[in-house]
Amino acid sequence: MSHPGPGWHIRGGQNFRSRELSPASPHKAMQEWLGLCDAITRAGGHILVLPPAPAGPAAPAAPAGPSADAELTGMIYTANAGQLFHTGDEWLFLVSRMAVAHRQGEADHVRRFVEQAGVPCRAAAEVWEGQADVQTLGGNRFITTWGVRSSQKSLAEVRALLPAGAHVLEVQTREPFFHGDTCLNALTNRAGDTVLLAHGGAFASESELPAIRTFVAGRAEVISIDTDDALGYACNALCVNGTLLLPRGLSTGLRGQLRRRGFDEVELDLGELFGKGGGGPRCLVNELRGLVVNPGAPDYRSRRDELHAAAERYPTAVPTGKG
Repeated sequence: MSHPGPGWHIRGGQNFRSRELSPASPHKAMQEWLGLCDAITRAGGHILVLPPAPAGPAAPAAPAGPSADAELTGMIYTANAGQLFHTGDEWLFLVSRMAVAHRQGEADHVRRFVEQAGVPCRAAAEVWEGQADVQTLGGNRFITTWGVRSSQKSLAEVRALLPAGAHVLEVQTREPFFHGDTCLNALTNRAGDTVLLAHGGAFASESELPAIRTFVAGRAEVISIDTDDALGYACNALCVNGTLLLPRGLSTGLRGQLRRRGFDEVELDLGELFGKGGGGPRCLVNELRGLVVNPGAPDYRSRRDELHAAAERYPTAVPTGKG
């Protein structure tokens, strides 16, 4: 995960929530991010902290305006940073190639951080926005998405990095569902049962949802969600060991369905990061499945007090600009 810096603001305005370019509060955004980290930690997650800027301390004491600092404001959405692949005994982190100009500077920063952790990296050859467009299911099954940000050409590169014998379904999405994690979400409870949230209106063809049901039959239960819950980022809920971290405002009907299927629920206030920036819990996380973290790594537990102290120095408002 990568926290917002003191100059965080809505920069590109490239999704339906951020297009208004509302004035931002770095202080509130950082408090929301810290609250999410605490919730993940309580649920048993382990967080590595990726600084939001290419150089200097991770949480500068002196606030800087959006035009003055080197902060990569999109870094907080680390689901777009890339994805860790494991084939045989080999690890590879495929670094994203962003579609939008204001986020293209993130790639070198991500690569350096991952390589410092001892993981080989490679830049994506095609436009591809990372883990947000790869849905991982049990049984060596994956759904890869394209159509708004990630290009169709990226699908072959991703498929080649999946485990041997992987079953892959390719699905095209349409606006305003800019990544697969805005309309698909595989959730596994503590008993090992998986449900797949899916919004049929997000797909370019009416045949996509029936194809998804066939693809996961016998391995996951598909729960179809309505437009309000989809635009409320139900599919951006984050599942940590059977606990669902949800953006506030999802329907009681959907939440009841999930509780009946054995999920614990924690509702989070993400009004700044989600309401203005367009990101829910899941897009703020890049899952490094299977990676063993060495002692001394820059993790959240060891840096929590430092990050909370830094948050108190963040400004309550900064100007907004397309940058």
